[in-house]
Amino acid sequence: MFLLATSPGARGGATVFETAKNTFPRMGAKLIAAFSLSSFYDNFEANSGISNPKLKEQFETELKKFTEDLS
Repeated sequence: MFLLATSPGARGGATVFETAKNTFPRMGAKLIAAFSLSSFYDNFEANSGISNPKLKEQFETELKKFTEDLS
């Protein structure tokens, strides 16, 4: 599972995200990667995706971890 969260606020859905990260594995999910995008409207552009370089790098690291596990 690649768990993703986002919200318009600075916490990026942190409360629900942490709950999901703890709950899904107890329900049998294999949690491989997780990423939360905070301040969605400031850090995402429709045509180019994640606009914040640091967040984009974090996302790409998690995506790589996920895709490598699928191989």
